[in-house]
Amino acid sequence: MSEYVTVETQITDNPHILLLLTNQRLAVDGEEVYSSYEEGDVGSPIAQMLFNGVRGIVALTISGSQITITRDPDVPWEAIIDDVRDALRDFFL
Repeated sequence: MSEYVTVETQITDNPHILLLLTNQRLAVDGEEVYSSYEEGDVGSPIAQMLFNGVRGIVALTISGSQITITRDPDVPWEAIIDDVRDALRDFFL
């Protein structure tokens, strides 16, 4: 495991969906899809941590070292990205 957690963002065609690339393995066995808070709340530890700790996430897809986030349009990306970075760093370090 890396001593540092890096998170890069990639925009998508949808202004409410963002792709995050990390240097950490987030999903080991294929793709995890969480279409709601309720699904994420009983999902993998990373999904639970993000849904419960980051305001504004309405859906997640976790695959390998990538997270695709769908946000609540009322929450700015800057707040979500900063909170996701902090949460992932705390999770892995």
